[in-house]
Amino acid sequence: MGVRFNAMGSRECRSAMTVVDLLRWRCLLWAVAALLLAACGAAEAPDRSPEASPAVVAALPSATGTAGPSSVGSPVSFVTEDNVVVKGHLYGTGRTAVVFAHMFPNDQRAWAGFAAEVAGQGYSALTFDFRGFGETGGQKDVSRIDRDLVAAVRFLRERDYDRVVLVGASMGGTAALKVAARDDLSDVIGGVVAVSAAESFRGLVARDDVSRISVPVLFVASEGDDAAARSLESLFERAGDFGQRQLFSGSAHGTGLLEGEHTVEFKALVLDFLRAVSSP
Repeated sequence: MGVRFNAMGSRECRSAMTVVDLLRWRCLLWAVAALLLAACGAAEAPDRSPEASPAVVAALPSATGTAGPSSVGSPVSFVTEDNVVVKGHLYGTGRTAVVFAHMFPNDQRAWAGFAAEVAGQGYSALTFDFRGFGETGGQKDVSRIDRDLVAAVRFLRERDYDRVVLVGASMGGTAALKVAARDDLSDVIGGVVAVSAAESFRGLVARDDVSRISVPVLFVASEGDDAAARSLESLFERAGDFGQRQLFSGSAHGTGLLEGEHTVEFKALVLDFLRAVSSP
């Protein structure tokens, strides 16, 4: 429709204004409808933030190992040569696996927090309960717990980890020394940390095994833990050139070093050792 001018020169645009008004109303209606649809969509949309997703939370490693589903690791089990089913938890995805062996009378939970921390540093970590303890249950027989640790190392070797490092507290340290001396596992074991390890404990004897270990061994104890400190000196002498030692002040025993005045130093010492023995 054309635009006409009247005698005074002004434009007559009644018809044109009517079309514009209709277009404006149509645009307004579309805008209102779009707003209503957006509001409905927002009301029905689920919360997809990372914090709301259990899968994301479970996949994140726990830096302290004290909170979140990841702090308990993935349940695993393996069978010893004398048919004991040993139960444990596997943390992390690193190519170097660290096996934590608990002390008497504790169970694997004593290592759980630190195992999660170690996994957060790029390693895999395995905790487990010796026969007669914790989730493994059954009859206690300390004289044979090295068989449980052997089964743990074989479990990891079968899964093609590049290297396995043993970390044991008290009787767990004694077992770790015995296992590290075995020729049939020398292809995978890369180092040992023996914390407050005794030369012998309830029929489990490592005194004569230490001299056959051919990988780095770190002996740790507290000066005020008299029996452990004496064992450290004796075992360190037997380890020859492969031995290293660290004595802390105080009397903390085994995983007791994870708490108290030397917590930070102890953890840093173990992590430094892991880095050293994991380097190509």
